Amino acid sequence: MFSHHRQVEYADTDMAGIVHYSEFFRYMESAEHAFLRSLGLSVSMDVGGRRISWPRVSCAFDFRKPLRFEDEFEIRLTIEKIGGKSVRFRADIMRNGEELASGRSTSVCCQMEPEGAMTAVAIPDDIRSKLEAAMGRSNE
Repeated sequence: MFSHHRQVEYADTDMAGIVHYSEFFRYMESAEHAFLRSLGLSVSMDVGGRRISWPRVSCAFDFRKPLRFEDEFEIRLTIEKIGGKSVRFRADIMRNGEELASGRSTSVCCQMEPEGAMTAVAIPDDIRSKLEAAMGRSNE
């Protein structure tokens, strides 16, 4: 499990003073980016002369309790599945040990072409090995 800590900013809240549901997706994404950086990876990087990126193909959240302005919280990120070309993450949003929301996202490894086209490709071996090692640590 990878743990990422945040605090709710005023701009994250709606008129009711609670975090707008759309912000949870940003929180999950910030944890994913921090996790990848911790492995020496990025969501957009050169690998063997190819530009690799990880566009989302699926993303969902279930909500249990709200977050409010200035709440401090934790995003617990785990890898649920590594496929041939994709990775599925789970993010649990926690405050003081209590789960407030849980989400999942699936991203596909894509080669980015100069003209903007994307082609799904097999996850490069060096990236896969780092993700698998991290996945093994998250299940302990």
